[in-house]
Amino acid sequence: MAKFGAIFLGVVLALGVSLTLYGGGNSDKDTAETPASSMPTSPAGGSGPGVKASSVRGGVPVGYPRTKDGAIAAAVNYQAARSSSGYFTDEALRHQVLKTMMTSAALPNQQEQDDQTAKGLMASLGVTEQTAPDMVMRAASLGTSVRSYSNDTATVRVWMSEVVGVPTEQSKMPVAGTYSTYTLILLWQDGDWKVATIDLADGPTPLVAADQSASSTDEMRLANKEFEAPRYAG
Repeated sequence: MAKFGAIFLGVVLALGVSLTLYGGGNSDKDTAETPASSMPTSPAGGSGPGVKASSVRGGVPVGYPRTKDGAIAAAVNYQAARSSSGYFTDEALRHQVLKTMMTSAALPNQQEQDDQTAKGLMASLGVTEQTAPDMVMRAASLGTSVRSYSNDTATVRVWMSEVVGVPTEQSKMPVAGTYSTYTLILLWQDGDWKVATIDLADGPTPLVAADQSASSTDEMRLANKEFEAPRYAG
């Protein structure tokens, strides 16, 4: 399946759904910035010691140093922010995320693509307004690789492990795990790293351990409610 210009789930490869996401609400609540002092000092993916965002805007960590480690931290956090179920079920949230992380030139096309992708994914999963709260959508960075870097642009690859599905007996897609590699081109714009493009490909995928079996629907539903997503992932 072709690579995509900006979204999250590799599971979409299996579903045959194209993804591309995030963009903008404009309420004071959505756009207000808060200090990022409670966020981890080094986001998942090896962004370097002490590298973190300076604040959070609309649930997205922003304000990175103009360094290679800063670009890595931005790439990992931006991609993680696109991994929540709300990103797909809540259009206003999706728009706010995109508006926060994308360059001004890339935003319009990305927003249009991501809206179409979200609708397609929800239909493929059989998610309704009633089942949306049960939807599982998580991702974690397993590593990063910098293909190129300058003070104005950086190309960062992020290897992600993803979990997606609906833990109900009638679900069209039980909760499943996938592995993907995202290649993000970031530009330094308005005093921060912003995303210009995101390409998606299958990531290195391990075998499932022979002595492990999938959790039950009830166990997965409980885990999704019990375990909070990392703060830096929005």
